[in-house]
Amino acid sequence: MDREIELKFLIPPEAAEAILSALDGEGAVRQLDATYYDTADHALRQAGFGLRVRDGEGGRKQTLKSASAGGVFSRGEWEETIAGPAPDRDALARTPVAAMLADAALSPVFTTRVERVIRMVRSGETLIEVALDRGQLSAGERHAAVCELELELKTGQPQALFDLARTLARHAPLRLSLISKAERGYGLAVGDAALRVRRQTAALGPEASVEAALQAIGQAGLAHLCAALEALRERPEPDSVHQARVAARRLRAMLKIFKPLSRDAAAMALDAELDWLAGELDAARDLDVFVGEVWEGSAKNAPFEGRDAFERGLKAARATAYLRMEAALESPRARDVLLEAAAWLEAGTWITDPALAEVRETPAASLASEVLDHLRGRTKTGAKRFNDLDPHGRHKLRLKGKTLRYAAEDLALLFPDHPRRAERFLAAAKAVQDTLGALNDRTVRHDVVDAAAHGDPSLARDAAGAVLRDDETKLLHAAREALDALVEAKTFW
Repeated sequence: MDREIELKFLIPPEAAEAILSALDGEGAVRQLDATYYDTADHALRQAGFGLRVRDGEGGRKQTLKSASAGGVFSRGEWEETIAGPAPDRDALARTPVAAMLADAALSPVFTTRVERVIRMVRSGETLIEVALDRGQLSAGERHAAVCELELELKTGQPQALFDLARTLARHAPLRLSLISKAERGYGLAVGDAALRVRRQTAALGPEASVEAALQAIGQAGLAHLCAALEALRERPEPDSVHQARVAARRLRAMLKIFKPLSRDAAAMALDAELDWLAGELDAARDLDVFVGEVWEGSAKNAPFEGRDAFERGLKAARATAYLRMEAALESPRARDVLLEAAAWLEAGTWITDPALAEVRETPAASLASEVLDHLRGRTKTGAKRFNDLDPHGRHKLRLKGKTLRYAAEDLALLFPDHPRRAERFLAAAKAVQDTLGALNDRTVRHDVVDAAAHGDPSLARDAAGAVLRDDETKLLHAAREALDALVEAKTFW
C-alpha cells in the first residue's frame, strides 16, 4: 500500500490557465477515463472505499482507495494493472475489501472523463506533483463538470506543500475540498448532487497520544467545515447555514481542548479567523430560526396592524443577511481560513517543536480528563450563579456549556469503559445547550423584530406583542433543571 499526502482544491475553469502559467517544471498531459464500481447497495461507499477501473497512459489499472490512511489529506491506495474492462477479482482479493466483496456482484455506478495536466515542481529535496483535472462526471443522463487542482507531496516536508498552495492562491482562487470525485459521482448517480453534510466521528482509540487525538479531531472538524461551506455555496438554505456555523465553532472548540499545543501565533490567528467566519453567518442563522420557528411556526397568521409591512421588512433583512454571508464565503479570507487550518493541522510548529514533545506524546486520555474536569468545573460554577445572571451572563454560560458538550463528544472514544455514563452525560450537556439556547433566542428575537420594523417603534411593539411569547419564566425553569441534571451527571472519564 502506498500512502498519498495531497491537497485538493476546487478552482473556476477560467482560472486554470493562470495556475498553469504560474508553474515551472516538467509536465505531461493525460486523458484519464474511469468507471467506478460498487455493489447494488453501495457497500463499498458505505465502508469508505472507492473502486475504479481507469484507462490511461500505462494501460488499464484497477484502484481501490480508502477514505483515509491516517488523516483527511492521506488516503490508502491499492492499485494493480489488469486486463479486462471489469474489476479483477484476484486483485481485489489482495485488498481490505476482499471479504466484503467475496460473493457480491459489482456493477458500474458512474464514469469520469478527465484531461489531466501534470507539472512536477522541484525545490531542493522537495518534489511536488501538481495535477490540474478538467472534465466531466456522468451517471446515466446526469452530468457534472470537474475542475480541480491537486498537489501531492512526493518527497520533502509537508510545509512545502502549503507554501506552494499559498503561492498559487495569489494567482487564482483556490478552495480547499476534501470531497473526492467518487463521492461527487455517487451523489450524481443517486440523483442528489447536493451534499449531505454531517460531522463524522473522529477515529480515536483509548491508547491514542495527544498528537494523534488532536489531528484526528481537527481533521474531522476541517472535513466538516469544508463540506458545509461547499454545500452552503451550492444551496444556501437554513440547514446549510447551521452546519457551517457549527463546524466553524467546533474547530474553535478543538483549539481550546488542545490549548497546550495551540498557543502559537498561527493557532491564535486561525482561532480569530474562525470566529470571523462564524460571525458572518450569525445574522442569517438568527433570521432563519425566527422565520422557521416563529413567523412560520408558533405565530403564523398572528394578527397585528402593519403585518404586511413587517413581513416585507423581515424578508428584506433575511435577504441582506444572506447577501452578506455569501459575499464572505466568496472572499479570499474565507478560502484562506480553510488552507491555514489544514496547514496548522498538518505542518504547524506544534508538530515539530521539541519543547512540546512531552505533551504530544502524552496519552490523550490523560489530557482529556484534565480538560473535561476544567470545562465541567466552569459550567458548574456558572450554574451555581445562574439565578443572578442577566441575559449576557446566561449567554456566556451557554458558550461554556457548548464547549463542554463538544469536548465530551470528541473525547468520549478515549474512555470506552463507561458508554452508558457517556451517553447520559452527553444528553445532559445537550439539554443545557438547548435550554440556554432557547433563552438566548428569546433575546435575539427581540433584536430581529426591531430590525424587521426598520426603526418604526410602533410597528416593533405591535409585532413583538403578537408574535413573541412571554415565556421567560418557563424557559428559566427549564434551564435551571437542565443545569442541575448536568452538575449531577456522573462523569465517564
